[in-house]
Amino acid sequence: MAELSALTIEHVARFDPTRYELEAYPKLGGAYASELELSDILRLSGSGSAFLEVGVGTGRVFHRLADQSALAVGLDPDARMVRHVANRMKSTGKSGPSNVNLLVADGEHLPFKESFFDVVVCIRVLRYFNQPKKAVGDMCRVLKPKGRLVLEFANILRPQTLFQIPQYLTRGEFYPRLFVRADVEEWVSSQGMQIEEVLGWHKVPVEVLGHANNQPFLHALIGIESILQRASPPQFLSRSLVLSATKT
Repeated sequence: MAELSALTIEHVARFDPTRYELEAYPKLGGAYASELELSDILRLSGSGSAFLEVGVGTGRVFHRLADQSALAVGLDPDARMVRHVANRMKSTGKSGPSNVNLLVADGEHLPFKESFFDVVVCIRVLRYFNQPKKAVGDMCRVLKPKGRLVLEFANILRPQTLFQIPQYLTRGEFYPRLFVRADVEEWVSSQGMQIEEVLGWHKVPVEVLGHANNQPFLHALIGIESILQRASPPQFLSRSLVLSATKT
């Protein structure tokens, strides 16, 4: 397994990778939210012998995807994140060079040839790119025909957008970036991709769900989430959207 590639990029660490999951998904509700996301990602990814995750972060997703692929490749511009994931994979015995490869690289300029991967996954990363449309195009470029893209992006119609309006008035843009569903779908479709499914994540604010720590309260929140999911389109209230598409 390559812990760090020669493509080292100077990058300020986003957060402490050893503490992220404990702080981002605390208590029973946090564990439920995390497992729900992972279940969706695994289902939408389908089967494939070679997958790429753009922006591995702490390895929460990468660790699961590596279990079902012959070749697992992950990249992140933050060397500390890559080192953390490499150590995590070693600790679970997934360190074979033919199975797992990790590198420090820029997700907007993927260092791979065309039509190489069966699956490309990008979760909670698109919002940080300077050129998100170009990044989507590059992810599609490295997919094989019939390859699958699983792309998560922050939804502009989420309630939390209200708190970012002062920032927008000051800077003229949202950052981290927020996206309109139709725009991202057009970016993907224009690359010869067939969109298959769009899901909404966390119509009940994940800040509330994540701190639920007793079963009755958690079940009540899950029930409300289920009702909202059935009664409204994916983009309504969802914190983020997850799109799956296949290369034609």
